[in-house]
Amino acid sequence: MRKNILLIIFMLAISIMAKAQDITGIIIDTENGPIIGANIFFASHPNGGAISDMNGRFSISFTHSTDTLTVSFIGYESKIISASKLKQDAENTIVLKIEALSISEIVVLGATPVSEQFSTAQLSSLDIYMNPISQADPLKAIINMPASTNSDESANPSLRGSSSDRSRVIYNGVPIYRPVRASSLNNVGFFSIFNPEMIDIQTVYPSNPPLTTGNASGGMVDINTIRKIDINKYQVSSGIGNVGFSVSQKLKGKSTFVQAYANWQNSILLKMINDKSLPDMKSYDTKDAGVNIRLKLNDKIYFNSFNYFMSESYKGVSSMQAYQGDLGSDGMRYFSVNNLSFFSKVGLFTFNYGYNYEKKDVLLGNNKMHSNDYSHYVSANYKKEIAKKITLQTGVTFDNQNTDVNNTIPIYYYAMNEGSPTFLQDTIISNMILEPYVYLNWDISKKLSMSIGARINIPLKDQKQYQSIQYSIRYNPANNHSLILSTGQYHNYTQPGYYNLMYRLLSSKQVSLDYSYQKNKTKIQSALYFKQESGEQPVDFYYAINKTQTLGFEFLVSQTFWKYLTISLSNSVIKQEVDVDGVKYKGSHNFLYFLKPSIAYTAPQIFSIGISYIGRPGSYILDYPVYSSTWNPKTNAYEPTYGSLEEIQRGAYDRLDLSMSKHMIFRKLALTIYLSINNILNTKNETNGIYYNTNYSGTYNKYHTLRTFYAGLVFSF
Repeated sequence: MRKNILLIIFMLAISIMAKAQDITGIIIDTENGPIIGANIFFASHPNGGAISDMNGRFSISFTHSTDTLTVSFIGYESKIISASKLKQDAENTIVLKIEALSISEIVVLGATPVSEQFSTAQLSSLDIYMNPISQADPLKAIINMPASTNSDESANPSLRGSSSDRSRVIYNGVPIYRPVRASSLNNVGFFSIFNPEMIDIQTVYPSNPPLTTGNASGGMVDINTIRKIDINKYQVSSGIGNVGFSVSQKLKGKSTFVQAYANWQNSILLKMINDKSLPDMKSYDTKDAGVNIRLKLNDKIYFNSFNYFMSESYKGVSSMQAYQGDLGSDGMRYFSVNNLSFFSKVGLFTFNYGYNYEKKDVLLGNNKMHSNDYSHYVSANYKKEIAKKITLQTGVTFDNQNTDVNNTIPIYYYAMNEGSPTFLQDTIISNMILEPYVYLNWDISKKLSMSIGARINIPLKDQKQYQSIQYSIRYNPANNHSLILSTGQYHNYTQPGYYNLMYRLLSSKQVSLDYSYQKNKTKIQSALYFKQESGEQPVDFYYAINKTQTLGFEFLVSQTFWKYLTISLSNSVIKQEVDVDGVKYKGSHNFLYFLKPSIAYTAPQIFSIGISYIGRPGSYILDYPVYSSTWNPKTNAYEPTYGSLEEIQRGAYDRLDLSMSKHMIFRKLALTIYLSINNILNTKNETNGIYYNTNYSGTYNKYHTLRTFYAGLVFSF
C-alpha cells in the first residue's frame, strides 16, 4: 500500500514539474483559423513532440534556450523558432503560411475526391482520438454525429435512417465490405478493421453518396491514408484487453515511407474485470496486423499499398427463436488496397485495385456454417480541369464478389437442437458490377459551386439495367456559413445473408439540405432530408421490406469555453415508414428524438475528460407473435403457431459514457494513460430481438452492453 501511495505521489510530482516547464500556444493560419494536427517538436527531441488539438492549441515540455522548435503541417510552410524567443509565462501564437505548390504537391492534392466539398463532415486521426466515445475506432467516431442513426452498438455505419447494407466504407478509393470485425464482442476494444494512426482524412457523406465509387444507396464514409510523414514515430500500447505496436518510418523524404502495426486482443483480463457485464461472452482472441507503404517514384508518379491480415476466435452464448446455446466462431481475413497515381500535362490518372479474402466458420446448435468470400475491385480514373473552375472526373469500375458456402442448416427454421433434421447448403454465388461514370464540378464563384454525377451499369449475368444520377449545389452566403443542396437516384447490391444467399438490387431517391456555421469556438449544423428506398430487403426468414420512406431533421450545436471546455448537443427527429406486402408500419429508425449531448475538457498540460450520452425511444420491430406450440418428435423441437404480423416497440435506450486520459512527456519519451467507463449507469438497454423459452410459453429480453471498464496506455518514442 505504501509503495502504491509513493508511486502516485511520484507521478503527480512529475506531472506538476512537466506543467511548470510547458510551452503552450496556438497554431493558426494567415486568416486566424486554427490548424488541427500540426506537428510541434524540439530539434533535440524530434520523437517527443506534440500535435495541435481541434482548436489549434498545443503544449510541449520546454528543453533549453539554445534549442529550436519546429512547427509543420501538410500544405503549409514549416516554421523554425528559437527556444529563447518562446514565452514560458504566456501563450505563444504561431502563424503558418500556405505553401506554394510544386508538381509533387499537386499530385498529392490532386488525389482528393472531386466531390469532397459536398460532404458534411471530415475527421482527422486527432479528431478520432479526441472523440469521447470513439474508443480510438474510426467508424465509432461517427456515432456521436447527428447523422448517425446506429441503434445496435455496432461500428457499422447507419446514416440518416438507412440500413448499414446500403452504406459503403471506401478505403483509398476501394470499397471495403463488412468493415467491422468482432461485432459479437459486446463493444470491447476496436470494432472496425481500420487503425487511426494511418488515417489522414475521413470524409462522411450521410446521404447522397458521390457517384465516383458507386454501389451505395444510403451514405458513404471515404477514408484516405496519410500521404506524408514529417517525423519517424514508434508506439507501444497495452490495455486490459489488448497489446500492440505501431511504427511510422520515412524511407526517403516525407512522401516515401512505411507504416506498420500489430495488435493482439484477448478476453482473459477483460472478462475478469467485467464478467457480470458480459454474460453472453465466454472468450475471444484476435490478432491483426497492417502494413502501408507509400512510394514517391518520381515527381509525377506515386504508389501506395495497404495490406491487412486478421484472425479471430470467439466463444459465447447466442439465441435464435426458442433456441439458446453455445456459439463458436472462427475467422480469418486478408485484404489488399493498391493505388497508382500518375500526373501529366493532360490530367491526373489513378488506378485502384483491391483484393479481399475472408474465411468464416460458425457453430450454433445444428447450424454448421462454413464460407469463403473473395472479391476483386478494379477502377481506372481520369481527372482534369477542362475549363477555368470546371473539373471533370470520369472512369470505369469493376466489382467482382464471390461467396462459396458449405453450410449444414436446419430443415425447419425453428428446430435448431442437436439431432434436429438438417440439409446441406453447398453453392457458389457471385456478382459482377461493371459501371462507367462521369462527375463534373463547376466552381461558379467563391460563394457558389455545383456538380452533377452519372453512373450506368453494363448488365452482366442477367442483371437489370439501371442508371444513377445526382445533382449538388453548395452556396456560401457569408463567411463561415455554408448551404448544400443535394438530390439523386442511387443503386447498390446487398451482401448475402444467412437466410438470403443472394445479391439483391436496391435503389433509393434522396434529397437533402445541409447548413453549417463554424467560427472560432462555435459550430452549428442542421439538415433536413427525405429518402425513398426500394428493393426487397428480407429480415431473417420472417418477412421482406419492399419500400422504406424516411423524413428527418437533425441539428448540432457545439461551443468551446475557456479554451479547453467544449459542450455540444445534437438531436435528430426521424419519421420512418416501411411497406411489407402493401401494409405500412413504423420503421426501425422511427425516433421522436435521438439525443447526443457531450462535454469534453481537454487541457494538454493537465488531463482530458469527456462525458457523452445517447438517448432515444425504443426501436420498432415487426414480429409474428407465437400463440401456442406443439411438440413435434419429427423435428425434435416445439413447433410454434403464429398470429398476424404486428408492430412492437422495444424499451427506450439510455447510455452514459466517461473517458479520461493524461498525456506526459519525459525527454524523448511520451506516455498517454487512459480510462473509459461505458454505460456508467448500468442501464439495461433492450436489443431488438424477441426471444422465447424452449416451449414458447414466455419471452425474455437480451440487453446491449452493461457497465464495462477499460484502461490502457500508449508509449511513444
